Amino acid sequence: MIKSTAPTRIDLAGGTLDIWPLYLRFENPPTLNAAINLYATVELTPRSDRKVFVESKDLSCQAKFDSVASLPERHPLDLIFKTLKYYRPKKGLSIVTSSEAPPGSGIGGSSALNIALHGALNAFTKKGLSKRQMLEAAMNIETQVISVPTGWQDYFPPLYGGVRSVRPGFDGVDSIALPVCLDELSKSIVLCYTGKPRRSGINNWKVMKRVLDGDQVVTEKLNKIAQIAREMDKELTSGNIKKVSALFAREWKARKALAPTISTPHIDKLIAGAIKKGAQAAKVCGAGGGGCIAFMVPPSKRETVVSELTGLSGKVIPFHFVQRGLRVQIT
Repeated sequence: MIKSTAPTRIDLAGGTLDIWPLYLRFENPPTLNAAINLYATVELTPRSDRKVFVESKDLSCQAKFDSVASLPERHPLDLIFKTLKYYRPKKGLSIVTSSEAPPGSGIGGSSALNIALHGALNAFTKKGLSKRQMLEAAMNIETQVISVPTGWQDYFPPLYGGVRSVRPGFDGVDSIALPVCLDELSKSIVLCYTGKPRRSGINNWKVMKRVLDGDQVVTEKLNKIAQIAREMDKELTSGNIKKVSALFAREWKARKALAPTISTPHIDKLIAGAIKKGAQAAKVCGAGGGGCIAFMVPPSKRETVVSELTGLSGKVIPFHFVQRGLRVQIT
């Protein structure tokens, strides 16, 4: 059996600006995120025939087919099926997928699962892809599935782990690991699930179209987000958590100005309650409208903030940042 696991992530700053060609419009700002110990898992078991069995535990969905060639074009498990078609395994197999991230949490669960799937199939078929090749294949397949451009940032944390600065350039997009103390950063952030899946409070495709169409209001708002990301890159590198907290707060304010629907009354209530009890800053993870909120909290205020969030019907998720990325085990 092949067991492939990849971490999810918390995005810190610069999201939306990781989409081509949007980052080119803003002088290639970084996007910052960090891998956490909530993992997506793919378990792949070879079969003696050519049949394909797929089960998604998160979607409570199962499917069986006579072969890879008989997989349908449209299906709730479309991402898995298109990835299978890309690798074209010659033997039958069973695939079971699961994720420790809550559904629609905004912490990159689908991208982590995507990377874990590529890790398992790359090992099973002996295709020999590098991490970079798997990243680009995963990104392109997901773009095909959702029919709009995807950003780069969600694929680097599950592949490489750690705190990363995703850096676009004129000759490609890469990322570097930032020298951040993971224990210190873990103690400074509380992750809370709102109880409701995200509903894409920010539509990145519409934002990108408005910028490319010359909308100056949206362009200026994204300029602010780009500048915050550049500043946070420097402060994370220097380990200045206090300044990171201030930039975290500025990022959230800029995102709400860009897309007010990224928040909800319940999110506003959770953030207000946490700030009242000592949290320094907060921002919704991912596209918002639900999902998770990350709070910057002094360690001395952590228990008080956690108690307040729980009392406001938030679900605090224990986690820590991790250095590890994709891991593929063959037994």
